[in-house]
Amino acid sequence: MNIKNMDVTQRFKSYNLRVLKTIGKGTYGDVYLCENRLDNALSIVKDIELNVKIQDHKQEIANEVNILSSMNHPNIVKFYECYYTEAHVMINMEYATNGNLAEYMYQRYPKLIKQQEILFYFCQILLGVNYIHSLDIIHRDLKAENILLTGKRGVLVKIGDFGISKMLASAKKTSTVIGTPYYLAPELCEGKPYDTKSDVWALGCLLYEMCTHTRAFNAETLVGLVKAITSGSVHPIDMTIYSRGMQDLIDSMLSILPDKRPAVKELMGRLVILPSVYSVFLDAGNEELLFSKASKEFLNEYDL
Repeated sequence: MNIKNMDVTQRFKSYNLRVLKTIGKGTYGDVYLCENRLDNALSIVKDIELNVKIQDHKQEIANEVNILSSMNHPNIVKFYECYYTEAHVMINMEYATNGNLAEYMYQRYPKLIKQQEILFYFCQILLGVNYIHSLDIIHRDLKAENILLTGKRGVLVKIGDFGISKMLASAKKTSTVIGTPYYLAPELCEGKPYDTKSDVWALGCLLYEMCTHTRAFNAETLVGLVKAITSGSVHPIDMTIYSRGMQDLIDSMLSILPDKRPAVKELMGRLVILPSVYSVFLDAGNEELLFSKASKEFLNEYDL
């Protein structure tokens, strides 16, 4: 065992955590799957080093912890606790047992996904994003890798990775360009102020990717990518597999003008017109009960 691994093991042990494996590496540190030594419960710990530009790190970490701890929703990753040491911050959060949507699409189920299943996942994503937006938070990095899957059959969606989210507070627009380039909205590419509609654009990119297993906008260079995004032009999805309503949904979210994009609440209402079981999501206020009813219908109908 090398010195770094020994250090990690000892630090985690002091919080009754046993490191099972490393599941990710980021700019500021690593992400571990851990087991609680007291009750054997599994969780994810983001272990962030504070040894470079420490003040910048603290600001970002405080932002993520503040956001995570303020949220309570079945489609948002749960925050458990935050541990501070002299050189590290350890953010302990819920473990999604079935990986992420990108892994599901490209590795475990590389065939195109049925429309009903796509909508089942997408409705849950909308519920989570609607909750985020109700708290005046922009996620700013919605992408397949940050859509986590959990539950016995991997059908419960959890939105994760709020490391670059932004509290809107009283100012409803911001101009910091941040996020994954392939999902950047045109207004971000052009350095203009943006709001929650930038998340709606990312949702359009995500839904397109779920239907095609390709990115909505792609290019070999950043300049080319920006040109593609600001043109707003994408190849249509396969209409022999998906409905016209699905294409219309994508087109509405990928409008070049933010004001033309629907709010998430409006998107949820539009899904009622699509031929599926998912209108159950939209008919009541109790979202946990709503999910339970919808998942039961889905599992019964599609035998997942």
